Amino acid sequence: MSTTTFTLPDIVTALNGGFGMAAAETPLTIAEPRFTLPMAATLAHLNDPDVKWADVALTHAVVRAQIEAEHEMTVPEDEGRTWTRDQVADAVNWAIDEAAGVRGLGACADDLDNLAVNAVLTLLDDPDATFEDVADECYGEDPDEIARWARDAA
Repeated sequence: MSTTTFTLPDIVTALNGGFGMAAAETPLTIAEPRFTLPMAATLAHLNDPDVKWADVALTHAVVRAQIEAEHEMTVPEDEGRTWTRDQVADAVNWAIDEAAGVRGLGACADDLDNLAVNAVLTLLDDPDATFEDVADECYGEDPDEIARWARDAA
């Protein structure tokens, strides 16, 4: 049995798309720290699963500058490393929970955070997925309802 793995370019593309998709359902932009912090933390955690939140700051500075300039992270060259879907899911969930703590929510993600995680993982599996696909596959709800939840959380 083979396990599907993903390269860093695959993951960055899914992060850009997933967090961008979540932001698009709100009045916020993807350059908001509520999005850039977990994006950076995901990359830091993939690089070192034992990374401490305090060590995410450098990665965050780079990610935030890229997003402010280009509206997304720069997709890196493929360096040959790969991660399983479970490793990516663990990293994204860790990053969302840690960022929620920084935002004063404890380690409790809200509906917008959960949408971002679901969108990232859906796009990792299917880079052509739409918001409607995420709403259907991850929630079994009408996309307008999921968008309302996201706006309320923002």
